[in-house]
Amino acid sequence: MIRYACPACGARPPIALDRFRCDCGAPLGLDFESRPLDSDALAHRPHTLWRYREAIPLADRISPVTLGEGAAPVVEDDLGGTTVRLALECVSPTGSFKDRGASLLVSVAASLGASLLVDDTSGNAGIALAAYGARAGLPVRIVVPDDAPEAKPRIAARLGARVVAVAGGRRAAAEAVLGEIHGGAFYASHAWNPFFLHGTKTFAYSLAEALRFRAPGAVLLPVGNGGLLLGAALGFGELLRHGRIDRMPALVAVQAERCAPIARAFSSGLAAPEPREEGPTAADGVRVPAPPRGAEVLDAVRRSGGSAASVGEDEIAKAQDLLWRRGYAVEPTGAVAAALVLREGAALRSRFGDLVVVLSGSGLKGRQPAAGERAA
Repeated sequence: MIRYACPACGARPPIALDRFRCDCGAPLGLDFESRPLDSDALAHRPHTLWRYREAIPLADRISPVTLGEGAAPVVEDDLGGTTVRLALECVSPTGSFKDRGASLLVSVAASLGASLLVDDTSGNAGIALAAYGARAGLPVRIVVPDDAPEAKPRIAARLGARVVAVAGGRRAAAEAVLGEIHGGAFYASHAWNPFFLHGTKTFAYSLAEALRFRAPGAVLLPVGNGGLLLGAALGFGELLRHGRIDRMPALVAVQAERCAPIARAFSSGLAAPEPREEGPTAADGVRVPAPPRGAEVLDAVRRSGGSAASVGEDEIAKAQDLLWRRGYAVEPTGAVAAALVLREGAALRSRFGDLVVVLSGSGLKGRQPAAGERAA
């Protein structure tokens, strides 16, 4: 039977509606072992993340809540003279990779009998939760910082979520949402719940399949809470154990300079990020000053042989502008990894080999930049 598993103290609590972290306070993982993919069956399955059912916890016991997520294309292109493959997670049903995590998380919540889904988020996770909650017929309540950009919470509200703004930034929103967890409410946290990571890990499966099960040299990902990077580490690790790829790709975490706890900790050789005040950034999706799984992100990056770096606001704006002009309508967060390639593409290629750059979120959900516009 699948149970939660705490990497900090070893506890193995059962899967339950009101459980989202260990009693010791640490984020939980899952005591789950994937099975090798059935290649013959794979050829006849729909192109959603649920095609990788051997890798999805509880897949045989829950009804999938799906909007067709998981079929993001991979396109070869050139960024500032560097040949890369672009993983277009920005074309997911609600415009971000968060759909992968939301699909599995909401499916699990529904199977547990949840009567309400709650989360603290300023953007894409809230939109994804609202959409999949609507698909499942479950009400959604989202707590957002009062300084969050208005567009994304407005979209979540239009999808049926009740949006509550609180003062004090992301930390205050995270604290406020804990008061919402009672009487059948399920904390559908993209930062804390391990089922979300087992949804995002299907990114690794779909990327590997798109590359005919050949691992790239490195995958560059924008990192805030680190849900996509940790999912990628899980997925590539499973594929490697099952012999579907022959090596682990390096994972490169990219953050905005104004909010870069992972990049700072990595460059300082720390095992976990140190809390400190962070500044505003146009890449609001990675504005996470204290990621709950920060130590796990750093460990995953180091184990993969990867690295962590940060990029400035002008670099993000330049990358976003270039991507739009090449046909990729991404938000600033979706351009963060591309910004590092524009700055260090030759060095990255020399160190890692072929590169996959994740464009994580659509720019059609917020204010679009004017041609040539640069962030302040």
